[in-house]
Amino acid sequence: MRRICLLFFSLHVYFLAYCQVDAPSPSSINWITVWLSFFFCVLFTMLFRHLNRKKRTVDQRSNAGQPLRGWLVFLGLNLVARIFIQAYFFFNENYFRKSVWIHLASVGGTSLHTLMIFEMFLSLFSMAGTGALLYWYYNKRDIFPRMFIYYAGFYLLATFIQTMVYHHMVLPAEMMTIRRESFIHLIRFVYGALWVLYVWRSKQVKQTFIYPP
Repeated sequence: MRRICLLFFSLHVYFLAYCQVDAPSPSSINWITVWLSFFFCVLFTMLFRHLNRKKRTVDQRSNAGQPLRGWLVFLGLNLVARIFIQAYFFFNENYFRKSVWIHLASVGGTSLHTLMIFEMFLSLFSMAGTGALLYWYYNKRDIFPRMFIYYAGFYLLATFIQTMVYHHMVLPAEMMTIRRESFIHLIRFVYGALWVLYVWRSKQVKQTFIYPP
């Protein structure tokens, strides 16, 4: 199983690199970000395998094993939509173009390179984490609520740090529009926090995922 996952991720990363360059030649590919994303996928695969073996100690309830319904169905649709939206933006950020890497070096140097790598890792974490949540969601695994809270908390914290960095570092003129998008990040933060509160407090979530059927 692990070899299959690693093979899938390596082919996936190479496909992304191949599709995001004007000409499929080694000189036009930013191999730094390609290899970093590959190692991220390997480490995430190992983390997923470790978490997937975990089980919660649960108690017996007479109203256990409820079907997916109501707000939980809406949550599932949100996760599906999120993974497609994140994939779309990931493809359009050109993380694997060497020309982008060179341009960032000319206008901002190491600081913009570091920011680009951080954004790429956050985007990969968002896609991979959402995929793992969807797997646990549709299999009604008892670890889904806890993993959802951990995932959302980490992502919201990373997004907050990213926004603060944008506001306090020197950005080239072409990237100043990023600061105007802070309101979008605020809406995203509040929206994610509401879902965390729902998953943490909802009896429906407990009856569906935590209590055994």
